[in-house]
Amino acid sequence: MRWLRNAALLGVLMAGVVALGCAAEEIDEENAVEMAAPTVQLRPILNAVQNDSRIVAAIRGPGIIGYLAPRSGREGSEIVTTFRVKNVSDGALAGFKVNEFWYDGEGDVLTGGQYRMKRPLRQDEVVQITLRTPRNARATRSNYEFSHQNGVVEATEFDEMEDPTAIVDDGVLTEVEAEEQEEAQ
Repeated sequence: MRWLRNAALLGVLMAGVVALGCAAEEIDEENAVEMAAPTVQLRPILNAVQNDSRIVAAIRGPGIIGYLAPRSGREGSEIVTTFRVKNVSDGALAGFKVNEFWYDGEGDVLTGGQYRMKRPLRQDEVVQITLRTPRNARATRSNYEFSHQNGVVEATEFDEMEDPTAIVDDGVLTEVEAEEQEEAQ
C-alpha cells in the first residue's frame, strides 16, 4: 500500500515537471531573441597595443640555453654572481628564471637568490644576469637551476659568448639592463 502511495506521488511530481517544462518552452518561443555569436577581430587589438611591446610565441616543453661560467664576488654584505646566458632554443622562453642555491661544506642549503625575466628571452638573445644573495661565512659552493614558464631548461656551459644583445626600438638603440631580482632564503 505504501509503495502505491509513493508511486502516485511520484507520478504527480513528474506531471508537474513536464507541465512546467512545456510552459517554459512556450514562454521562450514567444520571447525569443535571436542572438549571434560575437566576432572578435585580432588585428585591431594588436594595432591598439603600444608600439614598444612585442608579441612573441613562446616554446612549450624543454628549452635550451648556453651560459658562461658564473663569477661570484663579495659586495658589502652580499655575494654577487654575474654570468651571461644565451637562448639557443627554437623559440622564445617566457618567464625565464634562474635560482641560485648556496651550500655549506656538509651539503646543507644555506641561502639563495632568484632572477626572473619580465619579458620573453628571445631566440639567440644574450643577456647578462646578476644574482645577489646574503653573505654567509659557511657558504662554500653554489648550484644553479634554470627554468621557464612552460617547462625546464637544459643548460650547457660555453667557453665564450658574444656581448649581451642590444634592443632596437623605433630606430633607437637601447642597452639591455639587468632585470629586477628577488632574494630567497
